[in-house]
Amino acid sequence: MSNVMEKVQGSIEKNVVPVVNKLTSSYWFGIVANAVLYIVPFTMVSAIPSLFNVVRNFVPALPDLSALNTYSFGLVGMFIAFIIPHSVCVKEDDKGRALIAGFTGVGTFMLCMNPQTVDEGMAFEMWKFGSSGMFAAMAVGITVGAIYKFAAHHSFFGEESVIPDFVKSWFDSIIPILLSLTIAFLLTFLVRIDVFTVIALILSPVTSFGQSLPGVVFMALVMDVFYFFGVSGWAFISVTLPITQGGMAENMAAVAAGATPTNINAYGLSRYYMIGGELNTLPLAFMMLFSKSKKNRTLGKATFVPSLFNINEPLVFSTIVNNPYLFIPVILQAIILPANAYLWLQFDWASLHTQMFAMNFLPNAVSAYFLSNGDFRNVVLVVVNLILAAIIWYPFFKVFDKHAAEDEQKSEAERAAKKAAKRVAREARKAANISETASENGPSEKVVLAAADSTTTGANDE
Repeated sequence: MSNVMEKVQGSIEKNVVPVVNKLTSSYWFGIVANAVLYIVPFTMVSAIPSLFNVVRNFVPALPDLSALNTYSFGLVGMFIAFIIPHSVCVKEDDKGRALIAGFTGVGTFMLCMNPQTVDEGMAFEMWKFGSSGMFAAMAVGITVGAIYKFAAHHSFFGEESVIPDFVKSWFDSIIPILLSLTIAFLLTFLVRIDVFTVIALILSPVTSFGQSLPGVVFMALVMDVFYFFGVSGWAFISVTLPITQGGMAENMAAVAAGATPTNINAYGLSRYYMIGGELNTLPLAFMMLFSKSKKNRTLGKATFVPSLFNINEPLVFSTIVNNPYLFIPVILQAIILPANAYLWLQFDWASLHTQMFAMNFLPNAVSAYFLSNGDFRNVVLVVVNLILAAIIWYPFFKVFDKHAAEDEQKSEAERAAKKAAKRVAREARKAANISETASENGPSEKVVLAAADSTTTGANDE
């Protein structure tokens, strides 16, 4: 069995990991992934009205703070449309046009929304600005970014021009702005293509799969397997976050309209299968506190408290990454825990997520409570999956810990033997030195005595 697992592990490490590393380190993947990370603070701000709404359920007289959510989490699509072209210019060392590129992305994004003319002005659909429009925002941002990437290496002015740099940026930005807006205008108003609808149709197999049980398990499994080989799950956030945030946005809209939410894979589902961080390492950190291995016990003391707040990188990279003893539990927990969470929510044993709560560094039970608008059943689900994770980790960790302790004992025995050998050698050298000194001093004394005797004899003879 161990040979089979070693072959599987070796095959993944040799054939799959390099491909993923190449993909995640590619130009556009990196740009989009970084753009998604920039919006995390806005999703965290949206946790404030979620907390408040739970309290408001008990005190209806309190004011409604949902506007804070609308103008933070509800605008992340527009932020993405800004960040991607801006990041492209920064990466291309064209910082003078970075802000202009970002503004171009926002204008192009809003033009693609096909706003309707009304008596009061222009009417935009608010949902398009938020997470539901993230894929469209990414498409617009990449298109505008590609235009500015080309423009970054071309200018109307020579290097020796005396015109100030900011003036150069103005004129050199005219064509990228005009080209970006023209493309959006032609698609939206002449060809009559709804960019948001088209992108939704193209990605519908992905989003539908992401909302299914196999899709949830697949995403968790892929992220965890690659984390085992040292590739953090953050590398996949540009794919997973739009799916989960889009699911949350639809759930929130359904509740606001008095309908029933339907998306199981809404933002925060990972709270049930990333307990202590990705790979569900909180029970593992606890077990390490009582390890036979001194190293594991020390690591447990250092990592348990951070794991309570979902900070587990030190534990993962010191204990799990490329550890053949722990490969199987990585696979098992990535399948069993997401599947269990999905089924609980599907059978209505807990509530779907309808409140944005992005405080990732709080204990999972707390997040589950607020994400579900205060349903204690979701807390129970966290506890159940925590127990399942402990059951999965325990036998494999015990084997690993036993071997680690045995290796430490062997190492200590070898070190003790080396110390003893050094001590014996040192004592032997000391004894040899004493013997040598004695042998050197012995003949000298004899010579002196002999000389003294001969002197005495001569004197007597005289």
